[in-house]
Amino acid sequence: MILYIKFFQILLVFPSLLISSTIDGLRIAYQKFKEFPLAYTALSYLFITMSFCHYPIFDHWIAGFIMMSSPIAFVVGLIASGYLLYKKQKVMATIGFIWVLMAFPIMKRFISINNANTAEITSLNTLKVLSFNGECFAENAEGNSKWGALKSDIACFQEYSPNQHLEEQYSNKIEKLTDFGKDRSVGLALFSQYPIVNQYSKIWDKAYGPKINGFICADIAYGNDTVRVVNAHLWSMGVRINQSIDALKNGEFKQFALEIMDTFDKMKQGFEFRNEQLKEVESYVAGSKYPVIICGDFNETPFGYAYGKLSLSFKNAFEEVGKGLGFTLNRQPYCVRIDQQFFSAEWQVQSCHTISDFNISDHFPVMAEYVLKSPNKISNNSNNVFASIF
Repeated sequence: MILYIKFFQILLVFPSLLISSTIDGLRIAYQKFKEFPLAYTALSYLFITMSFCHYPIFDHWIAGFIMMSSPIAFVVGLIASGYLLYKKQKVMATIGFIWVLMAFPIMKRFISINNANTAEITSLNTLKVLSFNGECFAENAEGNSKWGALKSDIACFQEYSPNQHLEEQYSNKIEKLTDFGKDRSVGLALFSQYPIVNQYSKIWDKAYGPKINGFICADIAYGNDTVRVVNAHLWSMGVRINQSIDALKNGEFKQFALEIMDTFDKMKQGFEFRNEQLKEVESYVAGSKYPVIICGDFNETPFGYAYGKLSLSFKNAFEEVGKGLGFTLNRQPYCVRIDQQFFSAEWQVQSCHTISDFNISDHFPVMAEYVLKSPNKISNNSNNVFASIF
């Protein structure tokens, strides 16, 4: 009986002890924050960016800017942790270093370091997939002489203009084009050496500028399997960093400020539209009964919302087996990778690389090779039913 009484006494006292300890802890933390405001702010920001990148459930445009600044937050957080350790703030320095270590998987999105040793797969059949924003390319002697280097089983093009020389290399095609100036059409295209059994495509509406963003979803008969390939071109922002740089070089600070404000405005709008577009793309691949490959021009860095959201359900080919930085933009600011290939768990990616010597566009092509882990050995003739929601 006495034990029960003591137990209930502890239960009654525990909440007040917890509140008191919490208040004391916050008071101490506040005192330390006043002593080292910059270091504590840096670690707080690292924690916030790391949380968004690991699990991007908040799709507001603010989240896009926060996630994009992750590399800066990582470096600043590392410096802050070292500084706190130097100042003998061992507890907070240890917490900071733990957060930095937890951020390393996110930093792998920026630079891929792999030994290129992939697991042994019994199947000898590899599926070669190309993704390339051709910047409205058409017939030209330079391009036509190079298409052989981009030979693949499935090719996904963004900003595609009809090119007979290229189309002759493939047995099947899907095109979703819109008018782009006089006597010219531009849009999306998906070419395949294998039969396309079902398809859906859409060009998103745009109040101003060319309507070139959209996606193609195709079910392709691959051996005894059906695989789903999505070619997506998410919202283009039209940001040109070189204009800001030129204004700064020429000492035109007012023009520089205007260019920065315009860039911010376009990026904010881009985050908002891409979030909505990604939801539509996801509706065609979430819970798909077929193996999935999603590729295209995302117009976002690997620290963006679109990349982070897809990473929850799919793996990124370059992140898994690529090497180096893999930048895909062939203009300023150059040092970004905005063209991606994602794949579902049914695939084993064998290789993925940026073809940086193919320079007829303001993007570089991305080529990857995949193998199905467990291919069907019996033909399945029921794979030609295309549901609207998968």
